[in-house]
Amino acid sequence: MKSYFSLLMFLLFTSVSLGQTLNLEKASPFTAVKWTDEDQPMVKFKDEWFTLVKLDNHTTKELLDFCKKEFDDKWQKRFSEDLIEVLTKMGTPPSQKVALVLEKDSNQIQVTGTYSLENRQKVYLYNQERRKRKALKNMTYSQAVEDIDQFYGILQGKSSYIHLTDYDMKTAIDSLKARIISTSMDSVGINYLTHELAKIMAEIGDRHSSVKNEWFERKNHATHNLQLPFSMAPLNNKTIALRATEVDGNYEYLHGDFPFVRSINGIPMEVFIDSMAYRSRKAPKQAKLSRGLLEVQQLGDLYFKNNLEPPAKIETVFTNGQTDITETINLVNTPLGYESHIERNIHHNGMDIAKGNFQGIFKLLKGDIGYFSIPQMFSFDDVPGLEAHLDSVLGNLPNTKALIVDLRFNPGGTRDLIQKFAGHIIPESHSPWVANVAYLRTNKRETVHSSMSNRLLYTYDSNHFDDLDRKAIDEFSKSFATERGFDSSKFSQPHYMVLKSGAPDYKHPIYILVNEHSFSAASVFASAFKGLPNVNIVGVTTDGSSGNSKRIHLKNSNIRLRVSTMLSFQRNGKTLDGNGTEPDMPIPVKVEQALHGTDVQLHQLMETINDM
Repeated sequence: MKSYFSLLMFLLFTSVSLGQTLNLEKASPFTAVKWTDEDQPMVKFKDEWFTLVKLDNHTTKELLDFCKKEFDDKWQKRFSEDLIEVLTKMGTPPSQKVALVLEKDSNQIQVTGTYSLENRQKVYLYNQERRKRKALKNMTYSQAVEDIDQFYGILQGKSSYIHLTDYDMKTAIDSLKARIISTSMDSVGINYLTHELAKIMAEIGDRHSSVKNEWFERKNHATHNLQLPFSMAPLNNKTIALRATEVDGNYEYLHGDFPFVRSINGIPMEVFIDSMAYRSRKAPKQAKLSRGLLEVQQLGDLYFKNNLEPPAKIETVFTNGQTDITETINLVNTPLGYESHIERNIHHNGMDIAKGNFQGIFKLLKGDIGYFSIPQMFSFDDVPGLEAHLDSVLGNLPNTKALIVDLRFNPGGTRDLIQKFAGHIIPESHSPWVANVAYLRTNKRETVHSSMSNRLLYTYDSNHFDDLDRKAIDEFSKSFATERGFDSSKFSQPHYMVLKSGAPDYKHPIYILVNEHSFSAASVFASAFKGLPNVNIVGVTTDGSSGNSKRIHLKNSNIRLRVSTMLSFQRNGKTLDGNGTEPDMPIPVKVEQALHGTDVQLHQLMETINDM
């Protein structure tokens, strides 16, 4: 009887769906589409803006990946204005009604939308209006000063890390306004203002914050794409100059007897990076060098972001530490940025996992060492099947004598994997374990903030915690103190990430392998488990950073600000931003790894484990 009823309902649903076949070539369930800094779509539905999570059976990522592959540089236009064509080419022509999963303020809802020509026309007109605004390249002095004052007010009212910095932002703001007013130009360029505000933002120390002119067009700036005619990489806190060999992915020294770059145009490399590559100025030491070199590689772009014209000739001094050679070079339009075998393999593994191919996520190394490769901090909602696969693998870990979790080159993401691994990593003797403390910049201290719970962070009195959790927080709080004080009246109550052991917890040593490119949630992962008796952080200090950013546009220029509203502290009281998580067992990159991609760090770690 039950089977008959199910079949009847299926047939009824099918007949209704067939009756709603869409006959329009141009239609949309949205009335507008705009794009975030990460090129993710925000859709307007019933006069509210949402992040699009899923459309029928397609995730947003699937839709965007198809559009990028099929429509090249017109992929955003096609996604927003020609959704029917996109879905039809994907082999899933839509019906009149569409199931939408939308997200706002970290809360997801599922709604039913309707494709209509009227909606699509509103999307088209919205795009047309935004395209017209691209023509705005300059503004008046008074408009620029008004935007600068708005920028200052936003940071004063919403920024979190402004309360931890000694940077004199007021003086910097006044100086910028004075320079603008005293200039002899007829107007103020949007790009100029963007870059000057970005320099100020970078000094605050919050690496999730940024300033962007969303309408910047590369084609209008001939020098923007100019790059150095050789590759650069960090090695032992120095810069080496490289060129690619005929063996794919391998490198050799540009000048064999003079491997290091001493200076560019008479400025020592470390000074050049610090003064020009301001976006990474507040990063931990190793991350500052690595990220700074990526920016210096694209020298035309770097000069542009400093509101400077690149010199016609670049005088570069190469050295072996004892003697130097000098070479005058021309910039080129060919991308020659450095990427090691290891980074490339990790990136490809990440793409495979995102597509549902989980073969590269775990393997058994020599000596019965379990090895996890975690290229991104994946969301289980975005990668169906991943959680079940991890549960299966984690359940068999007792057969190994040690475990390595590799988070190198992991740019971050969600905290799903932190909670998943916690049940196996945290010993029962140390559960519950207070892993992270954070404060939200807000005047509503008693409010429950969903943006924090999305990060596994809850207040002491939250229903999420039980008496054992609160007891662990009480014990932890006896010795916890933030490295720097701040005005707590401008922030929420403290929020705690409390992790617990599960069944079974892993009884053998665990090594979390990180480098200076382990960022955001990946760095939180390493920090969360640091200090446990069975855990060693291995490799290079992470890039840290743990933000909760909000996007705001300035009134006249439409410059987009991203401002982080959260202070995030490690167990030692230091912020993740600017400090990162230091390794218990430092293993730096050696020359064989930099040039040939030999994974010296992993091999050295394996030798250490197998010698025990």
